Parts: sequence; structure tokens; C-alpha cells
Amino acid sequence: MKNTLKPLVLAISLAISPLAIAEDFIPQQSAPALEAMTAVTETPFVQEAVSEEFVSAEQQVLDFMDSKGWSEGWDPEKQRLFVMHSESFNTEDPSYDDSFITKRSQYALITSMGSKAKMVEFMRTQMTAMDQMSAPGTDVHAALNAKYIKLEKKIDAQQRQLMKLLAEVDAAEAEKLKGVTWQDRRDAYVDALIKKLDESYSAGKLQEKKVAKFEKAKSRYLEAKAEITEIEKQAQAIKGTVSLEATSTVATLAKAPILGASILLQSESWNEDDEEYQVATLMVWSPKLEKAAKSIITGEEFPLKPKKAMTVGNWLKTQEAATLVGPRQYVDKDGHRWFIGAYAMPVEGSSSLKRKNKGIAELFAKKEAAMALYADIETQKTAQVAMQTRSGDLKGKDHTEVATSLAETTKQSIENRPVSGLSKLFTKTVVHPISQQKIYVVAYGISGNSAAEALKMERSAFQSAASGNRAIQQSIADKKQLDKELTKSNAVVQSSNLSLAEEKKTKANVANQQVTIKSTSTTNSLLNAPSIDEDDF
Repeated sequence: MKNTLKPLVLAISLAISPLAIAEDFIPQQSAPALEAMTAVTETPFVQEAVSEEFVSAEQQVLDFMDSKGWSEGWDPEKQRLFVMHSESFNTEDPSYDDSFITKRSQYALITSMGSKAKMVEFMRTQMTAMDQMSAPGTDVHAALNAKYIKLEKKIDAQQRQLMKLLAEVDAAEAEKLKGVTWQDRRDAYVDALIKKLDESYSAGKLQEKKVAKFEKAKSRYLEAKAEITEIEKQAQAIKGTVSLEATSTVATLAKAPILGASILLQSESWNEDDEEYQVATLMVWSPKLEKAAKSIITGEEFPLKPKKAMTVGNWLKTQEAATLVGPRQYVDKDGHRWFIGAYAMPVEGSSSLKRKNKGIAELFAKKEAAMALYADIETQKTAQVAMQTRSGDLKGKDHTEVATSLAETTKQSIENRPVSGLSKLFTKTVVHPISQQKIYVVAYGISGNSAAEALKMERSAFQSAASGNRAIQQSIADKKQLDKELTKSNAVVQSSNLSLAEEKKTKANVANQQVTIKSTSTTNSLLNAPSIDEDDF
């Protein structure tokens, strides 16, 4: 693959056609003509051509915003808040990364959550910050370094004095010593000067009046040399010690509920050279979106005028399914605003694996739709920069190191929140353009109308069940009464039958006493045939 988005400006997947949704999240009086706004929504999604030059997902979103004249942050004129956020992860090659689709879907959700976190931070951020610098005590190393430099100047002065004396005694030898590199062989150079002057003094070549100068210069040199040796030992002992430390820390905490925030754009890119996949989203919030979400939760009426648009199902069919992850919103032809949640999972492998992944996708799509309505957002971040300076060699440079740290915890949640009217709106199996892997995309949605109808359905179901339960209880009570009456009648019948049986038994005994029992027997058969009253049967 090249550094392109493969067949993808996957890229600017207009989760909600920008022209179409302008009316949906700005005040009515600010909206342009509906006919112009809805033209794009009726046009099926067409994949744009992608240049061979790599463009990151984040840059694609920014470029699109520039083309629309949008900018991040609060728009006071149209009363809306735009937030762009991106996340990246490393993958060697999406085409053979078995967990790529799941990673990409999760990072899309993290991107969405990051956008909501920025919105909450816009509302109110609690901040703690500190900059601090410390220098531990007196900089002994600096003091030694200053003294060292002073002694070197002293040695230089003595060297010049000795050189001048030698030049007067032996100009040729003095000229020869000038060729010695001072920086590399300072001590050897001065020692050579002293040796030559000692020889000259011993040979009587050095004038008496200059002997005092020689002895003074020699003595000062040896003293300075001894001091420098001691300073070097001290400097070596404290080399690398901390001379200065500085830290800067900032911590922020923001938490608030947020209603109605929705993704406008979603873009994806893969940088082959850096082996980095990026997901970027542009999210919007406005008072109008918040009011629409609130009306679904509270059951308040928030009607919108019917407009030239599509059904939500047909609109979803026009979207690029490959980038359909996270919250969306759409106002259909009847003026019903839908809050939609979408998710995608891979559908390759065994039938049991496909079933599991489809189930995961459906549950997460439901969750995204619910959180598009309402979610509690909390984000806590701490950043720190630490700098430390350590002493180096004498006459050398100090060494400064810098370390940075960022800790972040962000979460969005709902707990035990009833959701009514949530239904599946869209499913499609497509090939993800970048990875070329098959994915199952599903979208669930909820509108004020569907929520109201669901509540009616629930009320009707419970009323019907209660009515049925009452009928069943009445039936059980009726049955018990019938059983009671039957039991009572059975007792009368049994009493009557007992009296009749006793009477018949008495008559039978009398009859048997007057009857001669006839019995026949052969070798082949036996017959016992008493006389029987035909009235008995």
C-alpha cells in the first residue's frame, strides 16, 4: 500500500451531511432555506477521489472545516460548539491484523468520548497548577570554577613573565618553546621555561636584577599549580551534582452531564511509513440538540416542522458504512429527530465467532444511541514537566535533562437508566476499504416519537396484562366456587349411594339363603354359576 487512505476519504464520512444538519443544530431563525440544506441528504454517498499524497485523518477534518468556514470552539453567532478530537494506534498492516477492526472501533469510541470530555471542560474546569524552581544551596561548583579560572589567569601571567626572561637570555630557545600548544601541554611548557632559566641562572647568564623576578614568577606559578590541582580534585568530587531543578505541574478535573452531542464528521487514515492508524471526529453540541435529547427523556413535546428529507432508514443507507461508529443524529421527513448509535465488528471466521461479534456490535450500538441522548462525563488530567541541571567539568558546560508525564482518566457512563423506543434501524456487511476485512455494521436509534410510542406500547402491554391477570384471578375464583359446589353435591350423592348399597346388600343376603347353588365340573372345565338378580345390572 502507498501512503494513501486506500480507496478511502473514508475520510470525511459525513456522519450528518453538513448542509442538511445546519438547520438541525442552530436556532431556527439562523437557518438558511430548507431546500438548499436538504439537497445533499437526498444524494447518496459518493466516495471522493483521494490524492496519492498522504493526508492524516485529523488534517482531513480540519481541511473540511476550513472549506465550510467552521472553526473549533464556541460559535456565538449560531450558538453551537465544535470540537475536533483524534486518536492513533500502531498497527503493522491492517490487512493482516486480526484484531484491527475491534481496535479501530474502540479508538473511534475513545475519540468520541474525548470530544465530549472537551465539551465538559468548556463548561467548567477545576484546575490546580504550580511552577517551582529550586537550587540546592550555594553553587559550590560555580565558585570553584570561578577560582579555577582566576588561577589559570595567574599562571598565564607567570608564563608570560618567564617567557620574557628566557627571551632575554636565549631568544632561539624561547622561540622554540613558543611552538608548544598551551592548551595541550601547559604544565610541560612552563616547566621547560623554568628549567631553561634555571640553567641560565646556574651558568651565570641571568642578570642579578632579573633573578628576583624569576624567583617570584617561579614561586607564583608553583603556588597556582598546587591550588589548581586541589580545585580539580574538589570539582571531580562534586561533578554531576544537581545545581538546579524546575518542575511545572497542571491538573484539571471536569465532570458534568451532557445531552445531545453528536458526530458530524468521522475520518480515518493509515500511515504506512509510521505504521500508524488514526481516527478523527468532529462533534457538535447546541442548545437545540440538548433540548431535543431532553424532550425524549422527559416525554416533553418538541415538534419540528416536516421537511424535504428522507426516512431515517433511507438516510442511513446513503452513509459510508465503513466509518459508521459512534453517535449520530438526523431529522427525518416527518420532523422527527433521531439520535443514532452505530458500531462495527469483524464478521470472518466460524459461525459461532460471527454470532458473538454481531451480538457485541448490537449491544454497543444500543449503548452509543443511549449515550447520544445522555451521559455523565468525567475527565481528570495531570501533566508534569521536570527539568534538572547537573554540574559538568571545570570550565565545561552544565548538563540539563528534561522529563515529561501525562496521566489521564476519562469516562462516560449511564446507570440504571430506562431507554424507551430504541430500535434497530440499519445493518450492513461491508468490506472495510483500508484493511479489506469484512465488517458487520449496525445502527440503533431513538426519537421522541418512537419513545412516546414505546411508552404507549408498554402502558398498553401492562394494562392488558393487568386486565388478563384480573380475568385469570376471577376465573380461578369461579373455579374454586364451582369446586366447592361440586364437593357439596358429591357428599349428598355419596350418602345416598351408601344407603342404597346397604339396602341392596340386605336383600341379596336373604335371596342367597333360598337359592341352591349349581356347580358342574368336568376334567376340562370348571363353572361356578350362582343365580344372579338381573336387577343388579
